[in-house]
Amino acid sequence: MKRKSGSSSRGAKTVINKSGYRQFKDTGTLVHRWVEENKLGRKLKTGEVVHHKNGNRLDNSPGNLKVYANQSIHMKKEHR
Repeated sequence: MKRKSGSSSRGAKTVINKSGYRQFKDTGTLVHRWVEENKLGRKLKTGEVVHHKNGNRLDNSPGNLKVYANQSIHMKKEHR
């Protein structure tokens, strides 16, 4: 499988991990975190959580992703 929109020109292959997230085969980086880092123009900070707004772990489109400062805030906002 290749990266969808927002991908780099290198066309790295991806796999779906046991938790249902897509990750790059060569580095193990989770695609949703990579997409969000590119959208923000910076690396994610330790503890930051990327949330899939529509609940689909395979939908890594930039508009479907939102960053929370930590898991506690993520749980309060999204998993009440």
